[in-house]
Amino acid sequence: MSIRVHHETELTWRKIGDIPMEWMRDHIDPTELEGQLCFHEEGDATTMQLMEMRLNPHTLIAPHAHDADEIFYVAEGSLHWGNKALLAGGSMFIAAGVTYSFRIGDMPTKLLNFRAHADHSFRPEAVEA
Repeated sequence: MSIRVHHETELTWRKIGDIPMEWMRDHIDPTELEGQLCFHEEGDATTMQLMEMRLNPHTLIAPHAHDADEIFYVAEGSLHWGNKALLAGGSMFIAAGVTYSFRIGDMPTKLLNFRAHADHSFRPEAVEA
């Protein structure tokens, strides 16, 4: 057992566009590449993953899915999909394999993303020919 503490001043922030992502880059909206992320907990096969994202107004998270369930918590700002909005203090559960997309509102937004274990999968929405 262990206790790990992550002080805000000790987090390692990275611009999303600076992260090597090979083929995935073709499926990510350029506005998302301007955002930043850090891992509070990297996670592994048996331990939780916690990622924080700081996204600019009107950032588009393009349609995609992951192999693991996840929860988004909106710490600041808002996210929007269809005619729905999720404001600061709200959360959203997304089941593994479910394709989703959203756009950030008019203010900079801080999101926390929780997963039961490390999951770096990325399944872009299939584009029909």
